[in-house]
Amino acid sequence: MDTYCDEAAISGIPSWISLVRRVHLACPRVHAPKPGALSVGRLKTYGLILAIILVGFWATAVLSPGQGSLGVGAGIYDAASGRMLSSPSDFGKSKNEAEGGDGMIGANDRGELEIDAGSIEAATKKRVGKGALSGLHHAVADNLQSWKPYHVETKRPLSEVSVANKTFVTKQKKPALTASSGEVIKDGIKEEDRLGARTRIGKCTVVFNGNSYWERALRTHEEHDRLHGYRLHVLRQSLLDDVWSKPAYILSLLLRELARPESERLEWLVWVDADTIILNPHVPIEIFLPPAGSEFDDVHLIYTNDPNGFNNGIFPIRVNRWAVDLFSAILSYRYYRPDAPLVFRDQSAMGALIKEPQFANHVAAAPQRWFNAYQGEHNETLAPFQVRRGDLLVHLAGVPDREKRVGYWLERAEQHLDDWEIPFKSTSYPQEARDFWNEQRGFKRAHTDLLSAIRMKATTLLTKTEERLNLYSAQLTNKQRGAISGLHHQLSSLVAHEKWQEEVQKMEILITRLEQKSEPLISTAEQSNKLPLTPAHDVISAGEKYLLHPTYTEGISDANLRHVGETVEYLKKLIMDFAGVLEHERSERRPVAKQPNPVEASGLH
Repeated sequence: MDTYCDEAAISGIPSWISLVRRVHLACPRVHAPKPGALSVGRLKTYGLILAIILVGFWATAVLSPGQGSLGVGAGIYDAASGRMLSSPSDFGKSKNEAEGGDGMIGANDRGELEIDAGSIEAATKKRVGKGALSGLHHAVADNLQSWKPYHVETKRPLSEVSVANKTFVTKQKKPALTASSGEVIKDGIKEEDRLGARTRIGKCTVVFNGNSYWERALRTHEEHDRLHGYRLHVLRQSLLDDVWSKPAYILSLLLRELARPESERLEWLVWVDADTIILNPHVPIEIFLPPAGSEFDDVHLIYTNDPNGFNNGIFPIRVNRWAVDLFSAILSYRYYRPDAPLVFRDQSAMGALIKEPQFANHVAAAPQRWFNAYQGEHNETLAPFQVRRGDLLVHLAGVPDREKRVGYWLERAEQHLDDWEIPFKSTSYPQEARDFWNEQRGFKRAHTDLLSAIRMKATTLLTKTEERLNLYSAQLTNKQRGAISGLHHQLSSLVAHEKWQEEVQKMEILITRLEQKSEPLISTAEQSNKLPLTPAHDVISAGEKYLLHPTYTEGISDANLRHVGETVEYLKKLIMDFAGVLEHERSERRPVAKQPNPVEASGLH
């Protein structure tokens, strides 16, 4: 058997498989001792298997899409989300975020917003066929995103002019857009980076029927939000007809926030029109809000005026019941006041409502340049309402050739120039805000004094009218007595009302009407008061004649004459005092020119 095995081993058999088979059948089986679990042979086998696994993982990391191939046609890897982006403009969008749809402002560029269904289907099939290793890679990448810091250095999207100048960029097919959802919400800071901090301020806007200009303008706000931690709400579909989706959306956000626990809800909501561009993201919105403390707790809305009057393109509003009442009234304004002129539609309705007593005492008019500046070119020729270097934003409201102007300011914003993006402490905002709120504090005190004076006048009138009614009401007709009593009751109820400050104009009207209706009562009281004057004059005349007695004139002491003299002098004093009282009452009833309200002149109502 040994000789046969040796001969078979050296024979010229053409197939090594046949050789092995013959040796296996012919050679005797020798039972070798079993090796241990950690024998050299098994360790070599384990090492070989481990090496094969490591080579497989290495090949997966190198050859999987998104990591290894970044040539023409490859997507840009988004380190923050662990997914592929089809273009630089997709940075910062969530996977399910709407990227298109009908819009409220801007050109209706249907060509950009068409959905290429064939491209989407082909892309879906391609993703499915990439295999399990590619899916594993993306799953791991998604799990690793929490390790990355929030502020990731990213390449800013190129402007249209810059893209045109770079001839080496290969023109690619436009990426297919997914259908838009109704609303997009973006938190300025991720939950894991917030460290338990509360989001205090949120922004909201409406963008549908939009194009690249409005999306780029919106991106300037997203950068501002990331820097300060603001939440951004974007409505991508129409709620109501015409521009009434704006107040409807604001009202829905207010109600949504009030439904949250107080410790989680926003404190302020800032509306921004879609044609606003952030020029200096370093400026925080907090600088425009009322200072901390109870003194300005009743200021719920800060607005600006432009050369045409009230403008609601940008405004912060406090999240509370008052704001819900205001926007409920705005939405219903055109139905309950159909004859009211609404030249600027919802803006005109809002401008009219904030002048009414229920709302007027809780609003403040800020300088337009603060957060609603219009475009300007040179600092030397700027009007007070035009934007300056270092200002927060520019609002392209009602400008001709809007897209051209928006593109001009977008180019400026996207360059991030140092003379425009000035550090906040180096801007004029901190000092301007201190001066403004100090001035408002003075106006507010003057307003408080004015309200107190009006209420005191009402209280005094009520007291005097009640005394006269008790003494002389029997001398009035039933109609006169009923009119005076009715107005007295209305004014008393208003003075005692908890929110009488909101009804101060009504209080002034009731004071005037009560004074007019009380004229017969006052005349009756004066006539009744004059009745004792005739006997008093007679007594004074008789006493003066009696005092002409020679004994009194010669200075001879006489007890009776001294008593008469003292009585005459006392009566004269009483008559003079009474005449003064009557004259004072007459002067109070005379019409006085109305003094200008310092608070109305200041814009703080």
